[in-house]
Amino acid sequence: MSILYARWCLLMKAVVWRALMAIGMKLHHFADPKPPAPSFKIVIPSRLSKFPGTFKLVLYVPEGYVDDDSDYRWPVVVNFHGGGFTLGTGTDDARWAAAVIEKAEAVLVSVEYRLAPEFPFSVGVEDGTDALLYLAAHAEELRLDPQRIALSGFSAGGNFALTVPLMLYDLQNNIGKRSLTDYPSPSVYGQNKKSSSTLSLPRPDIVRIASSNSSTIKLSDLEPTELEISQKVPDLHIRAIVSFYPPTDFRSSRAEKRSTNIAPEKNLPPLLTTLFDESYLHPLEDIDFTDPYLSPAAASDQLLKDAYPQDIILYTCEYDMLNAEGVAFGERLSGSTINKTVKGGLIKEVPHAFDKKPNPLRFPKAADRCYAEACAILNSVFGGRSTVEEQTQLEKSKTVERFDDESPSMHPRDIPEDDYSHQNNSEIALDEDSAQRPSQESISKGKMKMGFGKGKGKEKASRSSIDASMLV
Repeated sequence: MSILYARWCLLMKAVVWRALMAIGMKLHHFADPKPPAPSFKIVIPSRLSKFPGTFKLVLYVPEGYVDDDSDYRWPVVVNFHGGGFTLGTGTDDARWAAAVIEKAEAVLVSVEYRLAPEFPFSVGVEDGTDALLYLAAHAEELRLDPQRIALSGFSAGGNFALTVPLMLYDLQNNIGKRSLTDYPSPSVYGQNKKSSSTLSLPRPDIVRIASSNSSTIKLSDLEPTELEISQKVPDLHIRAIVSFYPPTDFRSSRAEKRSTNIAPEKNLPPLLTTLFDESYLHPLEDIDFTDPYLSPAAASDQLLKDAYPQDIILYTCEYDMLNAEGVAFGERLSGSTINKTVKGGLIKEVPHAFDKKPNPLRFPKAADRCYAEACAILNSVFGGRSTVEEQTQLEKSKTVERFDDESPSMHPRDIPEDDYSHQNNSEIALDEDSAQRPSQESISKGKMKMGFGKGKGKEKASRSSIDASMLV
């Protein structure tokens, strides 16, 4: 009874924090330019988890997705929101979705995975893998290219972007750690084997909608495929991973993680991290912290080499307790043994979830440029074209220590300003000036062999209060 009461108390805390985060995200989305509303949603069944149920996929589609008469298949970015595995929704990353559909010219699918404490480890990873399999199986109806898939995620979602490929690899190679199950009978859920959705599809082509200004497309239930009929893993190819400030190694304690932050006052408060850990890591005595589905850093070099795509985009934040382990993981991936192409880098003088501030007046320009450069890289991976300048534009706002940069200089490049007509000149000048401040000395655990930890400054970080960005 005491265990049930403790879990109930955790759930009540999570409900309160979910409401607070929802308010913060509304403020975050209020700033101009406002992010798009979802184009449509699909409810799909869980097949991998021991906890049966359903969850939503939230889709954002580019212009032309509906009205294009050709047989073109769109690349797709499957995204996982943040929130400590406990908070958040599939619309939290709407600004990232806007960047993806415009700059990467891809469909973005945000997975509304089931949350802890109701659904602890490893339900989120299983839901993420289920989503990937479902989209590949129904790629023809959804006009997606299963050979051009990327995964992205923020914080806890960034962990999923790194662990879902490992679970997928095990499934594709019949390792036996997870297996697909048949969808439960109608008596369990009161519905048939088709997935329900807010879209309607005349199979196999998409119906034109009456109004080109409508943000909602209606599709009918999608027909069962070999995934549903015979539990066959569909053919798909992950081309890239984009992971923003992820937790990568649960083998170290929270105290150890906190000690690595050179601005400890910027750490997420213990009341939040305790809620996250107690919710997700349950029952604690059964958790194997070396499980790669939890700690991708615990995976073998061979597994990471085989399961991950060649192109990985990884961003860490200097004022973040997750920075050191993220940098170490990036170093390892880009090293000679695993030998992945790792872009992104350590963003100087920013805290965890710097891009999710609940500021209703302005979306941070550094976050805008971070999204834009990641999308430029994705566009190139998907077969498009982008310049080096587009792939490194964050350096116009922040100092970035790159995983793949051999030059000692990490300061913003001397290139023209982009046109940010919705911001005034004083804001731009302040932002550019902040990019030139000397950075703090990096701790030894966070140094990168290609430039990490070269800053010499000792500037004191300002104290900040708890806001919605800390919940990611």
